[in-house]
Amino acid sequence: MTEPRIEFVFGQVNEQLGSELNSFWIEQGKSFQDELRLFRNASSHSHALEHVDAPKKLISRQPAAISRDQSGAINGIVFVVLRELEVSLNLGTHTYFQRMYIIPESRNPRLANQLFRAFLQGFDRAAEQRDHRAKVLLAENINPGLQKASMRRYFSRLGFQMLGGNQLGGEVWCKKLETRFCF
Repeated sequence: MTEPRIEFVFGQVNEQLGSELNSFWIEQGKSFQDELRLFRNASSHSHALEHVDAPKKLISRQPAAISRDQSGAINGIVFVVLRELEVSLNLGTHTYFQRMYIIPESRNPRLANQLFRAFLQGFDRAAEQRDHRAKVLLAENINPGLQKASMRRYFSRLGFQMLGGNQLGGEVWCKKLETRFCF
């Protein structure tokens, strides 16, 4: 099995990569949305966690890490969305909200782990490129496969803490971010 090529791309999207990402979402966008809908329907009301209010206004959305198959085509992506937060959460005024998608024919635990870890390592090192107002990274684990004890231990080992559930049945996890304020 060939090693996937994983790239941290946060803040580094040139015209070529932008075109590739656009093509990826044209091909995979419906599948991604259908899967989200399926997970939301399957997991709504599936647990009794304390509910976490959804982040407010979307400010920006950008890719953070990608994986490529043997042919060089993008087969997985982690993207982040910068959003305003509800003050009542006591997590600051802004957050990065993370989501990952790997095309069905490329999915396997090893690729998911490598892509997610590459994203986290790169995102931790990219403190100067991130918006300094965002003090936390939020992850919504809506896939029922991620709502198992073993996956909860995995997220804890990566520095995440569970905040609770959301109205769509997903688990909301939080990881503190190092921030640097630059003039």
